Amino acid sequence: MADTRQFAFLIPELDFLAATKLTGENGNIRDRVSRLMKSGKIQGVVPGIYISSVEFRRRPVSLEILANKIYGPSYVSFEYVLARAGLIPEAVYGITSATTKRNRNFDTHLGRFSYRYLSPGVYPFGWTSEILADGSSYLIATPEKALLDLLYRTGALRSKKALEARLFEDFRVDPDAFRSLDKERLLAYTMNMPGDTFRIHLPKLLENHL
Repeated sequence: MADTRQFAFLIPELDFLAATKLTGENGNIRDRVSRLMKSGKIQGVVPGIYISSVEFRRRPVSLEILANKIYGPSYVSFEYVLARAGLIPEAVYGITSATTKRNRNFDTHLGRFSYRYLSPGVYPFGWTSEILADGSSYLIATPEKALLDLLYRTGALRSKKALEARLFEDFRVDPDAFRSLDKERLLAYTMNMPGDTFRIHLPKLLENHL
């Protein structure tokens, strides 16, 4: 048998293929994974995605990595990123992600993983790969792109005043945190976003707030 403990230490988040490599046993692949689950070495999150049990981990499970694995293509975005960056005051329970596929929610024992559609023209920019100490990585939006993604999903606005209300009243964005955003990055992103909200009203708002 392969050194299950050593392998699981390196990879707490497992897809189906990775889970099958945890054992050197022959036989039906699904049976092998089932035996790992029954033995307590791995736990199911959603069909085809697993985590190694606590005693087999070198580091805590990364919910962001799981979010990328559960439904893709996707990157972590929206409220989760805004809360992590201190832009909104509310705690966000679960992981919010952007995808080019249809909207989906996955309720698991680790929390909810929610995915919202972005058009192919809006999706492929404004995110980065964050690398953990063990070399694992996940895709996540910059705070600037997470804010634009959320605006995109909540509909067009007719004026700068309406945009201010959306940001600071509806989203409850902290004005001081907003001023800490990268203005040049925001303006660069708006060039790839459709509609007057991003092309006209947001640049005007940035003149007053950044």
